[in-house]
Amino acid sequence: MNIEQINQTLPNIFKKENRRIVFWYDGEKEFEESLPSIKVKGATILKLDEIGALDLKIRLENRDINEKYILYAPTFEPAPEKDWLCDIKLYSYVFHADKASILIKELGLLNQSLRPFIKERKAFFRSQDRLDRLNKWVDPDDREDELDLKMITVLARANQPDLFAVLMKLADSFCRNNHFDPAMDSKPWKEINSLGLAPSFWKLMVQTFGSVNQSTSNLMDLLIKIFVTDFSNNYKKELAISLEHFKISESPKTINSSIFLNQWQTHTIYCRSFNWVSRHVAKKLNMDQVLSSLDIQELLNVMTFENVDQKIISSFRDQIIEDFKKDFSNIQDAIKKRLDGYWTNTAFDDDIKDNLYKSAYQALKIAIKLFDLRKKYDAGFKFKSADKMFNAYTLELFLFDQFYRLFNELANKTEQAGWDILKELRSSVEDCYSTWFMEQLSLTWGDFLDGGLEAEHGLLDHWHLPGICNQYNFFDEKIKPVLEKSDRNRIFVIVSDAFRYEAGKEITDRINGRYRLKADIEPMLGILPGFTALGMASLLPYKSLSFKDDSANLLLDGQPSGSFDQRAAILKNYNGTAVKASDLSAMSKDKGRDFVKPHRVIYIYHDQIDAVGDKAVSEDKAFEAVRTAIDELTALVGFIINNLNGTRVIITADHGFIYKEKDLAQLDKSILEIEPKSAVKKHKRFILGKDFGKSDKVFAGSTKQTSNTEEDMKFWLPKGTNRFNFVGGAKFFHGGAMLQEIVIPIVTVSEMKGIHKEKSQVGIVGVSLLGSVKKIVTNIPRFEFIQTDSVSRRMKSRTLKISLRDGNEIISSEETITFDSSSSSMDERKKVVRLPLKSGKFDNKKEYSLVLRNAEDETEYERLPIMIDIAFANDF
Repeated sequence: MNIEQINQTLPNIFKKENRRIVFWYDGEKEFEESLPSIKVKGATILKLDEIGALDLKIRLENRDINEKYILYAPTFEPAPEKDWLCDIKLYSYVFHADKASILIKELGLLNQSLRPFIKERKAFFRSQDRLDRLNKWVDPDDREDELDLKMITVLARANQPDLFAVLMKLADSFCRNNHFDPAMDSKPWKEINSLGLAPSFWKLMVQTFGSVNQSTSNLMDLLIKIFVTDFSNNYKKELAISLEHFKISESPKTINSSIFLNQWQTHTIYCRSFNWVSRHVAKKLNMDQVLSSLDIQELLNVMTFENVDQKIISSFRDQIIEDFKKDFSNIQDAIKKRLDGYWTNTAFDDDIKDNLYKSAYQALKIAIKLFDLRKKYDAGFKFKSADKMFNAYTLELFLFDQFYRLFNELANKTEQAGWDILKELRSSVEDCYSTWFMEQLSLTWGDFLDGGLEAEHGLLDHWHLPGICNQYNFFDEKIKPVLEKSDRNRIFVIVSDAFRYEAGKEITDRINGRYRLKADIEPMLGILPGFTALGMASLLPYKSLSFKDDSANLLLDGQPSGSFDQRAAILKNYNGTAVKASDLSAMSKDKGRDFVKPHRVIYIYHDQIDAVGDKAVSEDKAFEAVRTAIDELTALVGFIINNLNGTRVIITADHGFIYKEKDLAQLDKSILEIEPKSAVKKHKRFILGKDFGKSDKVFAGSTKQTSNTEEDMKFWLPKGTNRFNFVGGAKFFHGGAMLQEIVIPIVTVSEMKGIHKEKSQVGIVGVSLLGSVKKIVTNIPRFEFIQTDSVSRRMKSRTLKISLRDGNEIISSEETITFDSSSSSMDERKKVVRLPLKSGKFDNKKEYSLVLRNAEDETEYERLPIMIDIAFANDF
């Protein structure tokens, strides 16, 4: 302010503030010599350095109460406890004319001794925008360090005056187009330096992280030190020589590097910039080479660089390939830990939907399950009868197919993204499944088919198994009794082309995890040969099934059944109808109800797996099609029950399928010396016709026996998994008599009511802290939790984010833990969590909290009060 402005301001103060006394402190004595130029009408100017406090009080109290005074002091304003005129100030106005004092007043600061500090920061305060944004963070008692942090917060545009938040934001300012470039122009970093706040920034870094080089202005150097220190904190062993000099020297503050990176990783916005910075630092440090000589077991707690996960996955893969017969329980435990880790749960900006590290670990997990199952049947398959082998397949052997599908589904995701990390393991899995399992299965099952292990005839000569429904009796045994039980019953039948048994098991488990839905699965003995027209026909209501004019075209009670419309016409005779799954799903609730209302049986035709797998151009995507089918069928069941008032839904199929990735060899092809001339249909897995004669190179059968047809149409099937030709693809095939082709699922879904409905409630396992932990006395406190329920169909796993907090401010690392044990043993359901505390002082009389949040939606699961008393530990 200049003299003219002061002469304009002081009268306004008397008028607007309605005060008769104004105290004017001028610690810098800027206006002492100009005091005679101050002219305020009706006001007397008194200099406080020329009159004693007592004399001044007497004079002010004995004069006219309307008389105005300007009390000028060429000093700084004293603290209240040292101010003899403090009582007069209660009804007076305090005026400052210097910029620093005005800013102190505007910011609401109580300490006038901050004037020199504010004056030093005059470059910052030139911007009204910066001042306004600073104002919202300032507390009246703030001192220099707090104000510097808040000014840096303003420049960094961080969301709160917290050094971790500032550093995240600064690092993010060097990120563009999905990568970090420390040479890039950063406006926040440039302003911190140009406005003179860089020394304060580095001072705060030292206070937070320990001994870092204050003379440097290189943010990249700081980040490298923080990353290496976190790596060291979690690796525990001696660092490689190439990293040792980057580690921040030992002190209680080194733990802050790990807590900072942990909070950066869990930040919903800046976790992506963490990924980019981590990749840049890893490349700069040549971490692939550093990791090559390190012990995998010592790396299991390290989450600093994604290179660590690459190393772990590669090592686990090699161990599995090297000897699949050894015990992999340690690897399975490690996989569980890594699946809860950062790199398996972060979102990358690559054009990839799924987290590839998670897919890779899950693939390893599935491969181990497959090899463990292989070890169980190492001696091969030995069963006394066809029905015992059939039942064994439905109870456990189907898992070979399921594990193989799940592994390939996951491996496909990684390979499509350009990763070859599972390629060698894929070869081992293929060898286990295609070479060992399928060959062993086909040899044993083949003996039952042609009578090799039977006294007289094989299964093909009497196509029945005790207690198993034949596919051609499906309507009479599974649909008709429901309709006859009550005139009010309505049933929905979903026929999904090539939906095999193992997929039926997966969808059964999934539906049983839904509220008020109950699903049961049973096997059905499929027709032979297993082609779509015959399989679809056998599922419909009929009295006679026949071939038209010695062709492969089928008639049901004289009516054709090959097309969708023809099947709908047949169902019409039984108070039923047919609809395509896509059409039904597209209907509104009202339209859907109107559509089904006149009918008691509704066949819904779904074609995903066969449509994709049975074509050479797309057969590689067969397992993706199975996943899509499971998703679509689950949604369709929900639509029927929730929107169409359905109470019973059956999911079944016309036939199953076999899929093998294995490269084709001549041995996979059955070469016939003489091909039957009377064939009416030739397929890669069967030849259908009349009067074929005999051949020891094939399985021979009759549709009269295997499909209950009127005519005695003959067929030949190649033995094992061989094919007659490879037309239409060679990896995906069906039509033969292998268990994967002829074990047809019948999944019955019903709506639970009454007490059963209450029992169908889907819950999430509970988690409790073991022991009575009231006080923390160490920098790295240990907590033990117990999962109170076992995971089951209707009791799901729970993933928690666990941390220590002051209110909502996080003061420790945040660990993600999944409680997913299905064990009945309480000891096996315990998990230990360590939460390193931020270095700093904690009030031992204040209540802090151990906070458990659901990882899925960040809702609070539990908050437990806890005291922190580690003052002694922090002294050393």
